Amino acid sequence: MIVILFLVSFAAFIFCFIYFFTDKVKIKNKKKSFSFKSLNSKRKKLIISLFIFILSSILLQNIIFALILCIIYLYFDWYIKAQNRRRSLHLIDKQVIEALIVIKSAVQAGKSLQNAINIAQNELKTPIKSEFEKMSNSLILGVSFDKVLEDAARNAKSNEFKLMLDTIRISKDTGASLSGIFERITDSTSQRIAIQSKIIALTAQGRMSGNIVSIIPFIIVFMMYVIEPDMMKSLFITLPGNILLLVVVIMVLVGSFVIRKMTEIDF
Repeated sequence: MIVILFLVSFAAFIFCFIYFFTDKVKIKNKKKSFSFKSLNSKRKKLIISLFIFILSSILLQNIIFALILCIIYLYFDWYIKAQNRRRSLHLIDKQVIEALIVIKSAVQAGKSLQNAINIAQNELKTPIKSEFEKMSNSLILGVSFDKVLEDAARNAKSNEFKLMLDTIRISKDTGASLSGIFERITDSTSQRIAIQSKIIALTAQGRMSGNIVSIIPFIIVFMMYVIEPDMMKSLFITLPGNILLLVVVIMVLVGSFVIRKMTEIDF
């Protein structure tokens, strides 16, 4: 077992060394300084996973436990990023109404759409402020207004923000009245956000149930270990017990993932 652990850890170390060395050579050829922050999220995740696996393998002297820790890290990394992305999109959806009001007021005051976007950039807050900053910077560089709107709509993660950009672009091409269209979009967006908030409130119980169901098996294992340590000891010191524990962790995480996806309603 120790020999296998040493070979796996050594192979992981060689892989990390080659990985870092290759990236360093590539970045050096491009005359850029190498740093961990310069790597993309997938490579950072891979490096951190390998580091957790090697460190836990050395400390715990158990490859399966190290694999369990890597799986738990990857799951919680996905979970936290998904939560942050969902909160950011929900906040952008709410800020779309403010953006529509600002652009509508600027257009009614006689400003052009380009100037209205610059005004929205100065008056709005993050995270939607960064989207308008990208469009304003592109306009400063000389990119056409239609191209800026098209690129922003294609890269937009928020459906409400994409709808606003498509409406501006279509209205500009057809010559329709922007004030009336913005007013109707504001009303429909407000209704959609209200429905979305209600859905989040109604599915909160399902998400909480998923979290509780995920925690219960580990609580039961801990309680059984306290009550009957001799019976549960084989789960941690034998290879079949370790494999069974790995299967349990994977099934619990998969169940939590399925329950969370069932409570996510897109409309």
